[in-house]
Amino acid sequence: MKYLLLLLLPLLVASKSAPSSALPPPPTTIPRSGSSTLPSNTLGELAFSGAIATMIGDIAMHPVDCIKTLQQSNEGVGLNMLQASSRILKTQGLGGFYKGLGTYVTADGIAGSIKFATYETLKKVLKNNLSDDPKKAEQQERWGMFIAAGAAFIASSVVLVPGELIKQRMQMGQISSVGEGIKTIFKNEGILGFFSGYGGVCFRDVPYTMLELGLYDNFKSLYLKYKTEKSPSSNPSTIELTQFDEILCAAVTGGLTGYFTNPADVVKTKLMTDTSLYTGFFDAGRKQISSQGMSSLFNGGVARVAWLMPFTAIYLPVYEEIKRNLVRIRVKGNTLRVRGGAANGARGICYV
Repeated sequence: MKYLLLLLLPLLVASKSAPSSALPPPPTTIPRSGSSTLPSNTLGELAFSGAIATMIGDIAMHPVDCIKTLQQSNEGVGLNMLQASSRILKTQGLGGFYKGLGTYVTADGIAGSIKFATYETLKKVLKNNLSDDPKKAEQQERWGMFIAAGAAFIASSVVLVPGELIKQRMQMGQISSVGEGIKTIFKNEGILGFFSGYGGVCFRDVPYTMLELGLYDNFKSLYLKYKTEKSPSSNPSTIELTQFDEILCAAVTGGLTGYFTNPADVVKTKLMTDTSLYTGFFDAGRKQISSQGMSSLFNGGVARVAWLMPFTAIYLPVYEEIKRNLVRIRVKGNTLRVRGGAANGARGICYV
């Protein structure tokens, strides 16, 4: 984890380069609705926010992820959450619920930094190229968010997939450490072995990320629109989403997304933990259905929803809060520099 922070620290430091002459009018708060009176987050701030938020969510929910992985593997066929938990506790002890955590948190944290920086950059490009027709612009923005989210996952997958692979093999007890995993995979499968199940991950996580980020942003927009319409006498610019609103939108997003992408998650788990049995994503899916039936594609579905609903409710609002605080810190820093250099007659400005 400390290496990830060291990796991202230069990005954060480099991001604090906004000229003080371009400071916006002093706001009294950092709006949740994304007020244009504030400077945008830099690329480094977005990467840092995405990494830290993802890591926090991963650490909080990793035990449930371990249960879900066992349920979806060939060793866990027919086990419910309680039975899978008992199996892990009996065979691996309490530490079994945290197998692969370090590897996954590091890889997913770096992937999260890439994913969110890419997503926010593409959203900005999208918003700068919307139609002049308000109705068309609304549709373009709504659907464009899903496309931006899918592209963001592809960008992050180069880091995410090897970390996911090692994590799941550690969860299943197939390897005991990261070092052993790297040596074993490279020796037996070569460099491409680190991308076993890549197709399965993409079939699962491209639609997952599109739904996760796309639905979250759309839910927020729709809820903000609803709140504005419910208070017609208020100034629309003063109506904002609360932190509870963000958590609610994120939880609903996580639950829906987790359930509808569970079949792809089952197949992906098969490809990563039982590599030799399948030739690819569709072969694994076909064999899973023929041997255990269509309903088996939802093995671990309850655990996946139980994992992703709170995970999403934690890490997306945390991401939003870190972004706002980084802007607040940067604006204050720029303001102090202006105040400190006020010998030329510039008046000190105080941001809160």
